[in-house]
Amino acid sequence: MTKLRVGVVGVGRMAQISHLPILAKLPQVELVAFCDTSPENLAARGDEYGVQKRYSDHHDLFANEKLDAVCVFVPPFAHTDAEIIAAQSGIHVFVEKPPALSMAKAHEINTAIEKAGIISAVGFNERYRKTAGLARQRLEGKTPVQALIHRLHGSRAAAYWWQLEELSGGALVENTIHSVDLLRYLGVELASVSARVVERPDKTEELDIPLSQCATYTLAGGGVANVTTCTALGSSGHSQFLFVAGESLYDLSGGKLIIDEEEIAQDDPDRADYKGEFATFFDAIIEDDPHRVRSPYSDGIRSLAAVLGVLDSARSDGAEVDLSKPPYV
Repeated sequence: MTKLRVGVVGVGRMAQISHLPILAKLPQVELVAFCDTSPENLAARGDEYGVQKRYSDHHDLFANEKLDAVCVFVPPFAHTDAEIIAAQSGIHVFVEKPPALSMAKAHEINTAIEKAGIISAVGFNERYRKTAGLARQRLEGKTPVQALIHRLHGSRAAAYWWQLEELSGGALVENTIHSVDLLRYLGVELASVSARVVERPDKTEELDIPLSQCATYTLAGGGVANVTTCTALGSSGHSQFLFVAGESLYDLSGGKLIIDEEEIAQDDPDRADYKGEFATFFDAIIEDDPHRVRSPYSDGIRSLAAVLGVLDSARSDGAEVDLSKPPYV
């Protein structure tokens, strides 16, 4: 089997937990170079996976390595020019979500990707859930009426940047974007949004993300979607994804698909969705078939636009934001 020479920019905790263990086992992949600003992360991951080419600056990585693809697993604030340099070098790009923290940067990266004609993907792994695929099939042709989605968290995180809005965008942008993207994957077009935010009353230099955010999206088909996220819990979290269409209730919570109280399917175990998104991306490169990818960069930034629109609405006292107009498109 053809092996692709793959570099990884960002080998921190998320890469350690979810990404590298999968990449290292894919038959399509040869991990040839790692890059990270943390010497400790770089040394630990390099030793663990036997990768000798190690860089503290991604500019040096691209200047010195001949790569077929690069995976960019950096925090939201760190999306600067790695994707752009990769595209200009003809290197296919996989980008962890959220793909940027501003639409200006997202459009800049997308322009470089489209100009280069490379294959791209954003890490919206929920599109690769078995239950999501089945729900998408069942919903085809049905008009969405209502979606009720929430992701409720605590404020503690393994990474310091997650707790700072300037660096992460907050829990809505960094995490609940998964649910917003899944909603879009099910065939829903988000037309506009109005939102409110509850700021944390005890902000510190280490913790300032909003306490709670609530968004109401109007859907192109005439329905509405309510998306809520919070970081007020002490420890455990809770999430739910309910969707009404064609006089039926679809529940994609807890790794299952339940339609009108009948369980239709469960997601496959062992991070099958992560495995699916990576395998699909690399197969698309080998087969030169970008249509295999379910979340290309050009589509991924539409989910980013939907959550950034929430922030813009909240900053304007809940004023409705038209997601069909610049800078969101």
